[in-house]
Amino acid sequence: MKKEISMMVGPTAVPERVLKAMNRKSISHRSPEYCEIHQRVRDGLKKIFKTKNEVFILTSSGTGAMEAAIQNCFSFGDEVIVPVIGTFSEQFASMAEAHQLKVIRVKFDLGEAADVNKVMEYVTPDTKGIFVIHNESSTGVTNDIEAFGKALEGSDVLLITDSVSGAGGLEMRMDEWNIDVVLSGSQKALMVPAGLSFISLSDKAWKATEKSNLPKFYFNLSKAKKFQDKNQTPNTPAVYNVFAVDEALKMIFEEGLDNVYKRHIDNTNRIIEGVRKLGYDIFPKDDKYASRTLTAVYAPGKAKEIVKGLSEQGVIVNGGLTPIADDVFRVGTMGYVYKEDVDGFLEALAKLS
Repeated sequence: MKKEISMMVGPTAVPERVLKAMNRKSISHRSPEYCEIHQRVRDGLKKIFKTKNEVFILTSSGTGAMEAAIQNCFSFGDEVIVPVIGTFSEQFASMAEAHQLKVIRVKFDLGEAADVNKVMEYVTPDTKGIFVIHNESSTGVTNDIEAFGKALEGSDVLLITDSVSGAGGLEMRMDEWNIDVVLSGSQKALMVPAGLSFISLSDKAWKATEKSNLPKFYFNLSKAKKFQDKNQTPNTPAVYNVFAVDEALKMIFEEGLDNVYKRHIDNTNRIIEGVRKLGYDIFPKDDKYASRTLTAVYAPGKAKEIVKGLSEQGVIVNGGLTPIADDVFRVGTMGYVYKEDVDGFLEALAKLS
């Protein structure tokens, strides 16, 4: 039987080396041994985010880090803008509303990236933040985060960036791009099992936390900051996942971060070229904004059938999300995916065409 090829959008394939790193005795999250690992992980994540700011480890999915960003940096009634380009940007908007923020949605057609100039037209003296998805995995579109950072430079408006399916696979430069909050998750390009999320705040964002009046306890980042000084977390973390992140970061830096980015780009370009040769297309309307950690393949009316047919050949990909579930399937290239996997996927897809 052929080896299964996992090209999911998340949770992604976990390397054997990372799994082995988890196969060890349990240790206390207050022990010196844990603190050493925590130190390595926080330092490694700062390299991934390209930031001098601290990166905090939360035991939650990326959704928890999204909630932490809202709870810690905003107050009841604050006006925020959310460019909506798909499922996860809409989720961010809905979450902000659940916390009683005043949300202004700037909607774009599915398959489009957010136009920074159009979004900036909605900024008023009352605007406290703009929530931008770095990589909208429901549509396979990447937003130009750097452009948003430039547009907001020197202003009091916070730029909050969800890079759950970006960081570690797409270039991220938190400090250089003037991003105030970056958040991500363990189960995507970092090739670790689901269970951890990560969040980093700029000095401007920390100042906002001093004014925030939203209730917070588990995701209280001011409390997390005090424990970070001891290389610990306020509550019990998913210790085995921290072991996994430690090993995965070693693998990433051994390969070289720039090489990792290049591998993601090369693999995705190979998929885009391959699916077009087979008569399909990609869902993003402009190749310039097509994600390089996943590809949303446009196969009108055939998507679910294709996902099933690929699975029967041992190639695991993801279906599309509502409202494009019948027409789009998604192929992950993030994390532990190499040219051989891409070739196996294209070979299997060709048999269905």
